[in-house]
Amino acid sequence: MIYFVLFFLCVWRSSLGKDHHTKGRLSSPVLDVEGKELVMEANHTLQLHCRGRWELSWAFPVGLAKEQSSMVVVQSRCGKQEHLYCSRLTLTSAQPQHTGSFRCRYRHKDRKQTSLYVYIKGSQQPFVEVQTEIPDVVYMKEGEPLVFPCRVTAPHIPVSLVKFPEQKLIPDQKNIIWNSKQGFIIPNPTYHYIGLFSCESRLNGVLYSLKYLTHRPVNKILDVYLNSTGPVRLLRGESLALGCTATAEWNSRVSISWTYPGQANSSASISRRIVKGSSSVMFHSVLSIGQLSRSDRGTYTCHVRSGPTLRETNTSVIVYDRPFIRLKHRHGPVVDALAGQKFYRLSPKLRAFPIPEIIWLKDGLVAAESCSRYHVEGSSLLIRDVAEEDAGVYTVLVGIQQYGLYRNLTLSLVVNVKPQIGEKAVSLQDPGTYRHGSRQTLLCTSQGFPPPQIHWLWHPCPEKGPCELPSNTKRHPVIMKTNVTSRENAILSISQRQEVLEGKKKTVGVLMVAQAAVSGVYRCIASNHVGKDKRDIYFYVTDVPNGFSIDLEEEPREGNDGHLACTANKFLYTALSWKRAMPTHTVMPARPTPDIIPILMATSTAPAQDIVAKPTRPALVTKLWMGEFSHTLYLTLPNLTEQDSGTYICIAQHLLSGEELHLETQLKVIDPISTNLRKQYKSNIYK
Repeated sequence: MIYFVLFFLCVWRSSLGKDHHTKGRLSSPVLDVEGKELVMEANHTLQLHCRGRWELSWAFPVGLAKEQSSMVVVQSRCGKQEHLYCSRLTLTSAQPQHTGSFRCRYRHKDRKQTSLYVYIKGSQQPFVEVQTEIPDVVYMKEGEPLVFPCRVTAPHIPVSLVKFPEQKLIPDQKNIIWNSKQGFIIPNPTYHYIGLFSCESRLNGVLYSLKYLTHRPVNKILDVYLNSTGPVRLLRGESLALGCTATAEWNSRVSISWTYPGQANSSASISRRIVKGSSSVMFHSVLSIGQLSRSDRGTYTCHVRSGPTLRETNTSVIVYDRPFIRLKHRHGPVVDALAGQKFYRLSPKLRAFPIPEIIWLKDGLVAAESCSRYHVEGSSLLIRDVAEEDAGVYTVLVGIQQYGLYRNLTLSLVVNVKPQIGEKAVSLQDPGTYRHGSRQTLLCTSQGFPPPQIHWLWHPCPEKGPCELPSNTKRHPVIMKTNVTSRENAILSISQRQEVLEGKKKTVGVLMVAQAAVSGVYRCIASNHVGKDKRDIYFYVTDVPNGFSIDLEEEPREGNDGHLACTANKFLYTALSWKRAMPTHTVMPARPTPDIIPILMATSTAPAQDIVAKPTRPALVTKLWMGEFSHTLYLTLPNLTEQDSGTYICIAQHLLSGEELHLETQLKVIDPISTNLRKQYKSNIYK
């Protein structure tokens, strides 16, 4: 009995007359059946017609693809002008296992297609697949739905999903979805779905079932590494053993393969080993070559695969014909460092195989033993905290004892030192003074390498105020000349010399001033290509011994006026004042009397007055005189008496240190009558 698909046959025939109108609209082939599904009985004939703009082909269900003897496909041209392509598929004696999707498509544009799902009912076969006693394996892959493919031969056959032993799972079309064309679908499977499952259907009182065993494949490779982290270097004739280790999770199926230069000749042997741990499995593969040749040099790659996961790692193998040492300078035979560097590396260019023994010498002694700051790192010598004494001759000895190969290389290290002026280390509270008109020699001693050059700059002090110069003050170079202006000193000579001081070579700059006439600041600058240092020498010209003194202008006689003079250099001292010190044996009364003077003061800012209420005594007189180099505060004691004898103190404040300085003098008033009587008495004795 033949089953024909004739439901819309008249429509099909009438449409053939309209081919010239529809050809432009056939972007996809058209079947002669409307709808997406068709249900038919087994052992009947299925006939499908398809038409389109280009050549046509068919895709069949899996069960039919294996047995096409009962199927015939006829291709033809159709339409009034035969502008269309037609194809007729005829399946005789259709069987339940032929259930599935029939697709008509363009031969050269297979994405343009149309399909029809055909159910072929069998009275004793509810499931499309026919299973043996061995369960099929379904894979539960991460991120993918789990499918139990128990398709049925009719759309409304009831099917149950049962987990062994008797747990029936009810489809809710969310967590468990039933689809007659696919089976049971679990969109987000968990570990609950690991085990033995069955699809069960009862037909005509008979129970039919398909059994499935779920398997969760593990494809996660945790780590892959070689037993060599860098290039492998060997001599020709030596053996190579290169190991590749892969770590994977339990239940992983891992395969390891190699690609290497001698693979075409099978020059290597490969061994494998598996070590199971508590939480992972280690897969080992060792590639071995007994005797290396030049053809074995190149890249060796280990490929590790677990399901769709692939990891690779590689290394290069270098094969040398013979042992060798190649040693030469990297930056020439002379190198330089800077004193104070945190570290400096002496590093020659060295290539050698096998790995050589390396010894560094400094001035003929083993460097690492002579100084704790020296460390050998590879072929380099590392010097930490570079100092001037690190300069010297270094020699690197390189040897491969087993092959009798030895080489050496010598290089000189120059340690450059930034100039340092020695006099700056000596703290001088008082910069000193220079006697007016005197010849002076200024020294500037500097240490550094290369030996520094020393030159001098000058700037005079301002006419008034302290000799403090701003940092941006323009200074003038000092040159030898005797014909000078009123703002500079005559210079006899400028020179420098090398001397060994305190065991070290130093440069001494000498500036000879012909005649000290102008106060100012000489700046000594010591410089080399590393850096420079400077020192300011304050040159205070004074007409007072030591810059601060007291003078008694005449012998103090009773009844005469007494004159004391306190003189101080104007660039070093200020705030001159006089004070009289009371004798330590004097007993002070409760109130001053006209016969006792407790303290007598006078300053350079206001004339001193007698603080004792003695209306008959003339007032004390002070006078400040401002000279070119010094200031003088005069103290006048009118009508001297014996009570004016005592200690007088001149007080001055140092401009640089702020310290108050005291200078004392003793005043002894002489009685002229007593002096004459003593002279006469002495003359009478000697008569």
